[in-house]
Amino acid sequence: MNKERYEDWVRVSFRWIRDADSAEVIPHHIQMLGIVDAQLRGIRKDDIYNADGSLKEDCYEILMLEHYQIKAHLWVLGAYELVRMISQRVREDDSLTAENAIKIIHETKKQFERVRIPLAKLEASKRHKKTDSPIAYAGIGANGLGWKVSKNCIISQEFLSDSLHNMLASIESPLANKKSK
Repeated sequence: MNKERYEDWVRVSFRWIRDADSAEVIPHHIQMLGIVDAQLRGIRKDDIYNADGSLKEDCYEILMLEHYQIKAHLWVLGAYELVRMISQRVREDDSLTAENAIKIIHETKKQFERVRIPLAKLEASKRHKKTDSPIAYAGIGANGLGWKVSKNCIISQEFLSDSLHNMLASIESPLANKKSK
């Protein structure tokens, strides 16, 4: 596990506290996503393939690729729900964060939709219906685990992770506002 990455998630996890109800739940959810992301970060072909090119297995003869793919799949679903919830709340009340952060939130949601919709619904996202496959094909490339959503587009879990992390970092903490007043 990439401990530094997890610690980064803990730092940004408190940026979405907006009320007493979310004070513990939202940071905890973000930190759980951070644990999985830290476990997936840096997974490359040599973690999945033996020197002879065969797939590595665990002690139960389950492919390591499958372990990583299901973790990444579930991570996308959980991370998307977090992004969707935040996007909905700022759409309903734009005073929750700065305008530039709202734009980043909505852009991050679009990035996640492109993978999440084919993973969950087995259909292309509406924005990319003409170009994307109804199935996001999982695989591993130079940027780690990812999904081929169209002939020329592979979206990595690390790209989505960085997008989510940057989105959370862009949200101004309401705690900072209270201190400065």
